[in-house]
Amino acid sequence: MNKEKVGRRLDLVGSSAGSIISVAAWCALQASSADIILAAIDERMRNASTRNEVRCALLNVIHELLLTCAANGVPEAGKRSVLMAVSKTLPGTVHAVRTLTGTNTEAFEQNLAKVVSWWAILNIFPRAWIAQLGVKEAKQPSDATGGASMPGQLSYIANLMLRYNEVKEECLRQSHASPERAAAAREEASQQLAKLRDIVHCKLDGGASLVAWLDAERGSLEGNVQNTSCSVAGQKEDDVLGSFF
Repeated sequence: MNKEKVGRRLDLVGSSAGSIISVAAWCALQASSADIILAAIDERMRNASTRNEVRCALLNVIHELLLTCAANGVPEAGKRSVLMAVSKTLPGTVHAVRTLTGTNTEAFEQNLAKVVSWWAILNIFPRAWIAQLGVKEAKQPSDATGGASMPGQLSYIANLMLRYNEVKEECLRQSHASPERAAAAREEASQQLAKLRDIVHCKLDGGASLVAWLDAERGSLEGNVQNTSCSVAGQKEDDVLGSFF
């Protein structure tokens, strides 16, 4: 992996969710080169000529990549590479963006607050590291999803549900054989359940945003069935992943 190849992929990042998800998916496949990828993202975000919406989109690429790692969508070695690269690079990137002259960073700050709120709930990074980012606490709208795509959020939630069911079953198995192990499993199950409640109520608006997304997906599918030619115009922007191969 080299800087030029990463740069060509980052050229595809736009404000559309499709471009963000596609580039993040490619980054996940190249997780072993996370240092190079994060360095390239850092360089673009620091550049004063980078548009504000692109800077926010690049932050969302990082967020989608981290969600993929949290949902075990990246091998363990690659996951460590991504976490190390982000933890090493992002604080400096954020500071550099804030010191750019003649740049309105309000949208960037709002987006940063949203993704950091997700990272805090998921315990992706230590609180001390999150504090380094200097995010101002602000009341987030109930539908704030931190720039994460709904599939990315659902992937993490599904993984969390699997873990909850595993420890719940372990608790039942150990209830008579080993009360101590049963108590430990019960405690972990309670923690997993608390995380699920936080995500559903704080990030999915108690399920309303999930229903809205499902309705939008259904509408899109019905529209494609009725008039498949209507989707051609948006295909170049939304189906970015196809251009990777």
